Amino acid sequence: MQEDGPRVFATNGERKQREQEAQEAELYEQIGRLKMELEWLKKKLPASVRVRRRMVDSQHAVLSVRRQCELLGLNRASFYYQTASGPALSL
Repeated sequence: MQEDGPRVFATNGERKQREQEAQEAELYEQIGRLKMELEWLKKKLPASVRVRRRMVDSQHAVLSVRRQCELLGLNRASFYYQTASGPALSL
């Protein structure tokens, strides 16, 4: 019975290592898929800054404005930019 101990623990450790490797492989696959989808999306985005500005949801519960601008390829300053015909600034 005691002589089976090292074999049992080694098998358990090897199984955990295989499970971890499988999980890592799945995560790398997901990262690759997300990168491909992001690149595809960036190619399909409208060229107009005005349209991309309207796509940003400043009240989004999960994605910050910074991240949304990054994903849209939009400079954050462009998102906050007010045209001269916009609201007047009071001094």
